Amino acid sequence: MRTWLRKRQSDEEGFSLIEVLAAITILSIVSLAMTAFFIQAMSYAKGNQNKTVAVNLARNALFFVEKQSFDAMKSYFIDPELNPESMVTFDPAACSEENAGSSGCTAKMVALMQSIPTLMEVLTPTVNGTHFNISVTYDPKLLTKLDLAPYLIPVRVSVVDAADPSDKRSASEVEGYIANEKIR
Repeated sequence: MRTWLRKRQSDEEGFSLIEVLAAITILSIVSLAMTAFFIQAMSYAKGNQNKTVAVNLARNALFFVEKQSFDAMKSYFIDPELNPESMVTFDPAACSEENAGSSGCTAKMVALMQSIPTLMEVLTPTVNGTHFNISVTYDPKLLTKLDLAPYLIPVRVSVVDAADPSDKRSASEVEGYIANEKIR
C-alpha cells in the first residue's frame, strides 16, 4: 500500500501552499499600488473640478462688475485723494457677518454694497458645498493706453476657497475692464 501512496503523490500536480501565498502577496502589493494610483487620480480630478469652478466664478464676477454703473465703480476704486497708482481692493469677505466691525470693512464698501444689492451674493458664492470669496482689485498697471484711462477701470478678479485660501487648486484670477457707458 505504501508504494501506491508514493506513486500517487508523485503523479499529482498543483500548487503548493507557499506558491499560493506568494501569488496572493504579489497580487496584494499590485492591488495596493493600483489603489494608490486611483486615489491620486481622483484627487487630481477633484482639484481640476475646483479650478474650473473658480475660473467660471471669476469670469462671472468680472462680467457682473463690468455691467455695473461706471461712475459707481469709479467712485469706489479711483479715489482722487489717493495716489492714482495705488491698488484698491473690494473684498466682501471683510464685511461678512463674521468680520463685522473689522477694519477691513470700510464705509465705501458698505455704500457700494448698498448701491448694488446683489453684489454680496455674487462675490460670496457657494458651489457644490464649497464657499468661495471673490475680491475685485483696481490695478492701474493693467491699463497700457493712457488715452483710454477716462473710459476704462482695469480690475483683477481673484477667487479663493473660503475654507482654505492657500489652496492654489481652488483659486483663480481673471483680468478685465469696467468700461464707461459711452464706449460700451
